[in-house]
Amino acid sequence: MEVVILRHGTTDLNKNSMIQGSSVDPDLSSEGRAYAEKAAKNFNPDEFDAIYVSPLKRAQETARIFVGPDKKINTDDRIKEMDYGDWDGKSAKEYHKQYPDAFDYRGLLTEAMYKYNKTAESRKDFEARIADFFDELYQKHPNDKVLVVCHGVVSRMIVAHYLTHGDISYFDQMNNCGLAKMHIDSKIQRLVFWNRVLA
Repeated sequence: MEVVILRHGTTDLNKNSMIQGSSVDPDLSSEGRAYAEKAAKNFNPDEFDAIYVSPLKRAQETARIFVGPDKKINTDDRIKEMDYGDWDGKSAKEYHKQYPDAFDYRGLLTEAMYKYNKTAESRKDFEARIADFFDELYQKHPNDKVLVVCHGVVSRMIVAHYLTHGDISYFDQMNNCGLAKMHIDSKIQRLVFWNRVLA
């Protein structure tokens, strides 16, 4: 199975450095929509046998921009973004000031976040739902090429699940509308590329 992972386009929460998990559901910003439309001109949706998309609006809108109005989209709740609980929709910069050890040198949240945020989805539960989705995906599409339109931390967990035992710290956040590609079969799981941009 070949899987191409597409991170959603930019929202105003992205632009303003707000934590954007599954508890917040903004539309793409005007800039995000314009960039997605530009990038989509260099993308061929006809090469995919199946398309799976997070239910959140930012992913749904990005998917339609990239694949057009007529392609069948399968919506799956298991690939929505990680739930940051009470921190969702809040300023990452403010939490960074308050809890500097909860962030790494790139400004990405780490496992230390759980010392301060007791309402966030656990990494174990997060990885489990991603793994469950991909186990089912492989059963349905072992020889197909599949597009998965999702989120930044979901993208990192997908590759981490297969390559680093669920440790997402090995992978940078993909750009909005960035692409990754994996080859997955019963013998080997390989990252072909990470964070490829089209515009």
